[in-house]
Amino acid sequence: MDLETLKLSLGAVAALLVLSFAGARLIRFLRWVETSEIARQQAEAAERGKAARAAAPAPAPAAPRVEAPGVPAHHVAAIAAAVAACGYRVVHIADAGAGHAWAAEGRWLHQTSHHTH
Repeated sequence: MDLETLKLSLGAVAALLVLSFAGARLIRFLRWVETSEIARQQAEAAERGKAARAAAPAPAPAAPRVEAPGVPAHHVAAIAAAVAACGYRVVHIADAGAGHAWAAEGRWLHQTSHHTH
């Protein structure tokens, strides 16, 4: 091994050491940035939470209970009791007069889709 090869080998080892040191410092710096960013976000979230709690209006007094429009509660209870009595075998619950127009239109579309030659 001559002197020139030894210098190149030592230079390569020194370059690898410098690169590994720089890489370790870069990773350490990036971890510091990440932890400081997480801490900043947590502090901002805490401040927003404090501001939201401070700005929250006082709870309104309870309004008198009013029946909502729609199906009365005792009807729902009766249907639930019927379902329980039948063993959960309800096939169809609907208004008696509903559905005929859709069925008639479907039959008409099906029958007119065929060509009579």
